[in-house]
Amino acid sequence: MRYRYRFRGSRRCVLYAHQQRGYTDLCANRHIGCAIRPDIGLLFANLGIVGRRALGEASAWSMALVRAVIELRDASGLTNQELVDRAGMSASYFYARLRGDAPFDTNDIEKLAAALGTHPHEISRTAAAVGDDDESIEPRVETDPIELGRRLAATAAAPRGDGSTFDLDALTAELAERGVVLAAGEWDDLREGKASSPVRSRVLEGVASYSAIPPEYLLRLDDAGAEEAAEAQFYFRLALRETGADSVSARAVGDISPTALRAIAQSLRSIGRK
Repeated sequence: MRYRYRFRGSRRCVLYAHQQRGYTDLCANRHIGCAIRPDIGLLFANLGIVGRRALGEASAWSMALVRAVIELRDASGLTNQELVDRAGMSASYFYARLRGDAPFDTNDIEKLAAALGTHPHEISRTAAAVGDDDESIEPRVETDPIELGRRLAATAAAPRGDGSTFDLDALTAELAERGVVLAAGEWDDLREGKASSPVRSRVLEGVASYSAIPPEYLLRLDDAGAEEAAEAQFYFRLALRETGADSVSARAVGDISPTALRAIAQSLRSIGRK
């Protein structure tokens, strides 16, 4: 077999393997019209080069790369914003890849490695180590997917504790700060009641922290007190938003019963209608 190589733009991964008749697709990255030597293809796969797959959802290996980037970011002491700035990426582009909506491409890995003061090989090596971890160490909790989905939908629909709107990108960033990565489609599956039980505890804990609600509301569906307290908070926060009250009011009420909180919310709505 004879090999000839051609570079297209800055991707450096368009290589062709030529046999007697036509081209043979040996490309580990599934480029359109691209074939590659198996040994070089393996190298590219180890480097996490995903080429045109960037147009689709991230693979398991791509999510391992995400976890590696987060681990190396933590080791470097950088925040997500500092990493994004150093890598020359937009925040929306970066967080979309943290969520697994699309994978990092070759150039992304090179930029992130430079921003982290390391080599792309180190990201690949760390990703391989992360990917080899036993997933059983990830704490999980048994749940009712339908009821959990209802509660997550209610959480996302209500203002957060500071009055701000629930934002998936911001949640993804906060989870990433905790070392938790949302897999592609994981949030939608959870919110729509399609997730399989058990689910990852740290995701639910992160959502609760981000939304300023008791974690038991999401972790212990049989805890009636946590359900009542959280949903009274939602009712009150929505009343504050509807009446244009300052978000500081949410903190000013202090620790009162869910019944009293709902009564205050009803009063606010009554005043707002006058």
